[in-house]
Amino acid sequence: MSDLSSISGSRRAAILVLRLGVERAGPLLKGLQKDELAKIVAEVANLGQVDIELANDVVDQFLAETEKEALPAGDVALAREFLEAAFGDRIAREVMSQVDDTAPSVPFQFLDGLEAADVADNLSVEHPQTIALVLSHLTIDQSADIISNLPKELIPNVGARLATLDRVASSTLNAVEEGLRNRFASTLEDRFHDATGGVDSLVEVLGLVDKDVEEMIFDGLGALDSELVAEIRAKMFVFDDLMLLDDRQVQLVLRYVDSNRLPLALKGVKNELKDKILGNLSSRAQENLRDEMDLLGSVRMVDVEAAQAEVLASVRNLEESGELVINRGGNDFVS
Repeated sequence: MSDLSSISGSRRAAILVLRLGVERAGPLLKGLQKDELAKIVAEVANLGQVDIELANDVVDQFLAETEKEALPAGDVALAREFLEAAFGDRIAREVMSQVDDTAPSVPFQFLDGLEAADVADNLSVEHPQTIALVLSHLTIDQSADIISNLPKELIPNVGARLATLDRVASSTLNAVEEGLRNRFASTLEDRFHDATGGVDSLVEVLGLVDKDVEEMIFDGLGALDSELVAEIRAKMFVFDDLMLLDDRQVQLVLRYVDSNRLPLALKGVKNELKDKILGNLSSRAQENLRDEMDLLGSVRMVDVEAAQAEVLASVRNLEESGELVINRGGNDFVS
């Protein structure tokens, strides 16, 4: 067996990642802190060819050390922790309420399974703050569907309230439940709840609604709090924001983008952005991309947006892994 004592922990982790492969190592990497991930990625980039015997020894050591660790005691708290990590807080509470009688009830769980249009129709007569409170306790998908079905004149105000919603006491939840009792049936536990609203919640919702709804929300927010609009836009990254990337970063993104989807993603974009992308390709690749775009002819906007979403997914993955750091105009960068 190889002498592994002289090999750093981050290098052994990098070898383990290579030996497991991307598909199996991916879930392990997701649980790391960014600084830990950066060290391992740096080692992977500089490993070169690894001896197969050494790689197997690293795996064997990892398994041996894992087997020595005592298993935690299984209990309700651990079960909930696993559920939260895998599916989020709301799903965890829903499942735990079915297996543990002492688990807190899930606010507005009775809305699950109802048509978004029906829920929006019933909620539309309520105060925007009340609607935001309800939406803040639902899943992101539910919130996006319901807010998209609200009357257009109501959407900006609800979006603004959702973005600024903080914490809600059980007395408020109970009052809302009482007011909706004739239309929706639910019983909320008499306890203090943290709403899941706020800027991050609204950013996720905005990522799921169409452009018209997004702009209505921003228009409403702009009239109420221009600084909040700036904060939300700073957390969002739309296709036009590729202009924020320097040439090296564009080249990095292009390495992870499906070249077959790029022509569709660039249909109808501003010439400035199109030239930036093309300028970071070889002459032959530029020519091929232009030809493929011409061959596409007229395309549906929904297909273009889907292709652009795939490019943005690559950007987000690179940013989350620490390989890409985007200057959104904050104070973290100096010239």
